[in-house]
Amino acid sequence: MNMPGLQTASYAGGLHVLPAWLGVVWTAVFVAIAVSHLGHMALTTGQRRPWHACHVLMAVGMAFMYLPANLDPAHVPIGLWKLVFAAAGLIAAVWAIGGVGRTATVIWLLTSIDLGAMLYMWAGSARVGDAAVTWILAGYLIAEALAWGFDLYRRIDGATPLVSWQLLAVQPGATTVVGSGSRSGSGSARQEGSLLGKLDISASMIAMTIGMAYMLVAMQLAV
Repeated sequence: MNMPGLQTASYAGGLHVLPAWLGVVWTAVFVAIAVSHLGHMALTTGQRRPWHACHVLMAVGMAFMYLPANLDPAHVPIGLWKLVFAAAGLIAAVWAIGGVGRTATVIWLLTSIDLGAMLYMWAGSARVGDAAVTWILAGYLIAEALAWGFDLYRRIDGATPLVSWQLLAVQPGATTVVGSGSRSGSGSARQEGSLLGKLDISASMIAMTIGMAYMLVAMQLAV
């Protein structure tokens, strides 16, 4: 399997930026992250389930990317990985914009960027001409790891949609009640739109973002 990440550089005569044992360690880390988010999927409801499913997908994708080619039992075509992450990223971006009957959050938009980074890696885009994009994505992921470490994601969890389709759908001439009821509704929407809830997933998210950033850096150094 011709991996677009470290496999090409590490096992095909290029720069040995990742020892085989470290690749196995990172694979195990991402498998543990996938299992963790699978557990969260089983225990949560609503939009939290697809959100955790996105992280299961990313963790599985990274596990296969770090897995040494000679240990890969599945041999999933690279084209399939690219198609899956492109579709997932697009869906997450649309979800972030808003929708009827649910509260989309800014976290969904950031998740779509993470999925875009996965597509970028599986597309083998870390070439000399793409160095700026690679370093920007790596820096973004490091910043994301710091944000999870300082629990900054709690401040944007449950934020209002970027576009309120429900508000746009109000018929012309309809009256909107503004006051204490509106404030109460906003708080209710914020609670319903929370993706994190009471879960503390900072450890798994820090590990995931650092692992993704390391892959991008290593791919660029292997060019």
